[in-house]
Amino acid sequence: MTQSASEITVTPARDYGNEVGQGWPVVVAPAPGELLSSWLHRLAMANGIPPQYFGRVLDVAGADWSAKLDRNLPGRVLNLLVERTRLPAEEIDGLALHRDPLARLRVRLITGSGDARTSTARVNRLQYCPACLKEDRAPFFRRGWSLATRVSCFRHGCRLRDHCPACGGGIAPARQNRLLPQHFCVWCDADLRKPTLPAEYDVQRLERLIDDLLRMHVAGHGRHGKTSLPAMLGAACFTFNGQPTSISRLPHRVRYVLFRQLADGMTHLQKHSVHPAIDLWTRIARAAPKHSDLVASLSAEITSQITPGTKTRSRHPDSADLQQVIVRLHSNRRTSLATAMTAN
Repeated sequence: MTQSASEITVTPARDYGNEVGQGWPVVVAPAPGELLSSWLHRLAMANGIPPQYFGRVLDVAGADWSAKLDRNLPGRVLNLLVERTRLPAEEIDGLALHRDPLARLRVRLITGSGDARTSTARVNRLQYCPACLKEDRAPFFRRGWSLATRVSCFRHGCRLRDHCPACGGGIAPARQNRLLPQHFCVWCDADLRKPTLPAEYDVQRLERLIDDLLRMHVAGHGRHGKTSLPAMLGAACFTFNGQPTSISRLPHRVRYVLFRQLADGMTHLQKHSVHPAIDLWTRIARAAPKHSDLVASLSAEITSQITPGTKTRSRHPDSADLQQVIVRLHSNRRTSLATAMTAN
């Protein structure tokens, strides 16, 4: 715009679309292990759009639009995200939980009323580690936290949480209508990062065994032609509010008590149907102490095999020898875990 004594002349600026093209002005790189919905919330805020309204940009309806995309990412939405962010389709698709071998063990989403004071708003939707969020430069939610078999943080040893520590409302970042980071409660603006109590050793031991077994399943060690491990674990029903309920529908506080009872051998399963899942949980709980000893022995053997002795310290390890050690340890690991599972 220029101004003279006689008139003011306005020169049109370049069209915004021509300036940024089809891409969005700000692109946020997904963090390692981040959940799709968490990345979408951060992407929205970086571009000046509160998460509550970003669903409209993607043409996805509903208050919990991003949680739905976690479980079902349509091709049209994926293509739009690729076009606007210029990130590889594989990277974006890998953040979602669809085509998930652990789907039966993901925490179920329950739509609340939008009011933190009502009981429906207090049901868990997301769980998180407050210590992790506090360490994050830009707080984000992890994929691993969506597993119902996770009740503690493996990094910090503290319990997870699935509600606001101030008002008790559910964790629903997709309903944030202001440009606030994800560690603020959408209902009362309280900081979600208030510390939780340490998880008990026996609970963590059982939790780690289940996590290792699930990793083996995902890596292809599940028995072909048989019911998968996640399906069997998810089929077992526990008593909650007088009703048989699968673990994926239990709030965190109930799941933590359940793990503690399993570790102590004090829990009682509700038999939902004639299914080996009822016994599987108990057998895994009984195998947990043996599993920690197995991990320790494997670590010791690895150290002894790959650490040169005093007389051969200058000799470089032979790759063929190392490969044989790895194959042998892998075979021993599978045999020992199978023995621990069937011993009872």
